[in-house]
Amino acid sequence: MSKQDLSSITNTPSTESASSKENTPVKDNHVLAKLILEIQQTPEEYLPNLLQIVRLFRESVTMTPVRSQVSEQAMDEIENPDPVKKSVRQIALSELLRQWEEEGDEQEQTETAKILRKALEEDPVSI
Repeated sequence: MSKQDLSSITNTPSTESASSKENTPVKDNHVLAKLILEIQQTPEEYLPNLLQIVRLFRESVTMTPVRSQVSEQAMDEIENPDPVKKSVRQIALSELLRQWEEEGDEQEQTETAKILRKALEEDPVSI
């Protein structure tokens, strides 16, 4: 496709309304044509930088949904904990604290273990 062909495509008015949310092939091709035209108008010495910008942009856009999905799963786990997993974690933490108290006899370690055990007994979710 020549620059002239691209210019005629990019200068054609869109027949879609501004409120339309659908991505039709015609609209996608129109945007792609505009992007190609912009790239063709970029001086050749800047193309490697432009390529890097486009790659970074694509990576950031494609990573966003994954992060939000993981965040939603983590929040769901916090707000609606699995009782079995919660119990297993609490038992494991209690066992860890018990071993810690038995292995060390330093005063600071013992005091810290008591504080953690008290917090665990009062509110196991906060630990």
